[in-house]
Amino acid sequence: MKETDLTLEIVGRGSSLPPFSARECTQTLTPLPQGSLRRSINGTLIWIGNKGYQKYRSTISCKDKACPSLDGVWKGTLLRVGCLQTLTQTILKDTLQLQLEREPTSFYIYDKNGKLWPGEKRDSRWLALSPKFSGGFITYHPLLMMIVKDYTLETDEWGLSVRWTLELEEE
Repeated sequence: MKETDLTLEIVGRGSSLPPFSARECTQTLTPLPQGSLRRSINGTLIWIGNKGYQKYRSTISCKDKACPSLDGVWKGTLLRVGCLQTLTQTILKDTLQLQLEREPTSFYIYDKNGKLWPGEKRDSRWLALSPKFSGGFITYHPLLMMIVKDYTLETDEWGLSVRWTLELEEE
């Protein structure tokens, strides 16, 4: 059994989560501010922005017995993050192929009654669904390429614990 669904990989160096470094973690995903809301000449509220620039900011916090392997990681380091936080997308009836907004590390497809359905990953973001599936939802853990903005490490010597926080922004 693995300790967490979170994965952190320093690009080119591999995993940075040794045992006992990532239990009881929390993660936030926040859309980065981009574009703006404006009123048209008729008073209708519209969004002015570029869909291609819709990215996430993330903060991961944890308290465990060890710290992650962050030696040599500085502001600007590129990490491949398999998120704890899930994203959910609606699947319409008669959908045979589905493109997700982000690449999934794992996914769960279920109908409106909560029954789980199989799905097959075709490539990084495309999934094939059963022809008998009649619509519902997919929940998945996204895999994001993120850049380190900042991090902190805090050790409680007598409490035998390490608290760490990692602030990231999607590439």
